[in-house]
Amino acid sequence: MTTNPDLTFEHAYNIRSYEPRTDGRVSIASVCNQLQDIASRHADSLGFGFDDLQQSGHFWILARLHLMMDRLPGYGEQARILTWPSGNERLVALRDFLVHDADGIVGRATTSWVTLNAETHRPDKPDTVLDRRFIPERDRALEFPSKSVTRLKEGEHSVQITARRADIDINGHVNNVKYVEFCLEAVPQTWTDSHRCLGLDIQFRTESFAGDSYAAACSPAEPENGMDTFLHSLIRTSDNREIVRMKTWWRKS
Repeated sequence: MTTNPDLTFEHAYNIRSYEPRTDGRVSIASVCNQLQDIASRHADSLGFGFDDLQQSGHFWILARLHLMMDRLPGYGEQARILTWPSGNERLVALRDFLVHDADGIVGRATTSWVTLNAETHRPDKPDTVLDRRFIPERDRALEFPSKSVTRLKEGEHSVQITARRADIDINGHVNNVKYVEFCLEAVPQTWTDSHRCLGLDIQFRTESFAGDSYAAACSPAEPENGMDTFLHSLIRTSDNREIVRMKTWWRKS
């Protein structure tokens, strides 16, 4: 793990009463929200947060997130998250995370981010946008398991979902964590009653907006490392565009 205090940032999150599910544990989406929050906090402190990028006509877009948890925090507990920028790869900036509870590390995550040009709606190289600040190669908490998330060709289970105004983020798009929630809606209730999602790998393909309708679909995939897996897709029905693709890992609860 990186040890340079100038490049790391830590924040504690108390689990609120409205976060746990019926099993007393938070959902994987709640952890994703915490990762999104601490990434924004750290970027602000380093001088390349939302306001800083806005001045150069850019904004951050999450391109991919891979998160694996050993356990999910419960009500009344506290999760401490440590994050750091871990380098650049072509058109994306990398950021990693460690999730701790009172006993030690319980989760690891890695992300890739695009600095999108607000005028062209195309990515500019992050090292150019950030003036090569604070982004040396660093240790990684987790590696992406593949070059891209496997596409789901045909879903065994599906639901229809429409994005609300409440799902929109500061950039005017549907917030990335909402896509995690949308995809998980397709998982049968009988499965979620007896299993807990402990990991995900989600790849964001294009933006969408309030009022957009989607077909969220999923199918079981081959088990990995003793865990059950699902493949997910989210397709916008108006133009058949693939919004995200996702893979999840599960254990019996």
